[in-house]
Amino acid sequence: MDLPFNRVGIVGVGLIGGSLGLAIKKSDPSVHVVGIGRSKARLALAERMGAIDSSGTGFEGLGDCDLVFLAMPVPQIIDALKLIGRFLKPGTVVTDVGSTKREITSAAWSSLPAGVEFIGGHPVAGREVAGVENSLASLFEGAPYVICPRPETTSPALPKLEPLLRRLRARTCLMTPDEHDRAIAWVSHLPQLLSTTLANVVGDKRTDISGGGLRDMLRLAASPYSIWQGIVDTNRDNIEQALESFAAHLQRIRCQLKDDVLSKEFDRANRSQAKVR
Repeated sequence: MDLPFNRVGIVGVGLIGGSLGLAIKKSDPSVHVVGIGRSKARLALAERMGAIDSSGTGFEGLGDCDLVFLAMPVPQIIDALKLIGRFLKPGTVVTDVGSTKREITSAAWSSLPAGVEFIGGHPVAGREVAGVENSLASLFEGAPYVICPRPETTSPALPKLEPLLRRLRARTCLMTPDEHDRAIAWVSHLPQLLSTTLANVVGDKRTDISGGGLRDMLRLAASPYSIWQGIVDTNRDNIEQALESFAAHLQRIRCQLKDDVLSKEFDRANRSQAKVR
């Protein structure tokens, strides 16, 4: 079955954008994918990899697209939403891949013209490496993909976008922007900050021994701050709540080291870990 969109634009052909292009082309090679970015060399690489069919460095290249993905860091997505409207034809569907949703959806629903529908999106998938050269067609397989349509409205585009994402073998989940930002602070933003902090604490000890467990926990610490700055800035309140809760739990464990009841924490963690695998 063909995809419901004939021409798809991807603004920002990096890891996520490139993976979207590869997955879409794998699902339906007849779809024409247009890549928009600042680096002609990167766009040329994406084309050689088969992630896009054509490219451009300006938003005017989106004029014939039926669906547009904004696949940049959060601040750049917000900036783009204020500029691209005049280049899009009526009926175009715009979505994004940003890791926070409240400020992005607010910018979209206040900036895009009537006739252009925006549906917020966030594939909860990624790698600790960046760049289109690290893109994978399988990146979204089995991964949650949150969709945030405009609340209290009927979305004519949702019945088309959701099947496309499922064709990429993602597990779609509908949420409001507020629900998304609260949840993602716990399952994504908190782990990132814990991994970053752990890397710094362990690194200061200058030890020459380590095992696979430590390497697993430090994997996220390789993520660049250029990606995370905008995420933290647009979800600071929820991240602070998650950090406060974690700090309280850590303090409780510290006390239990003396009280010899740490086994209860391990038992509880065993049950919790089994639920999220």
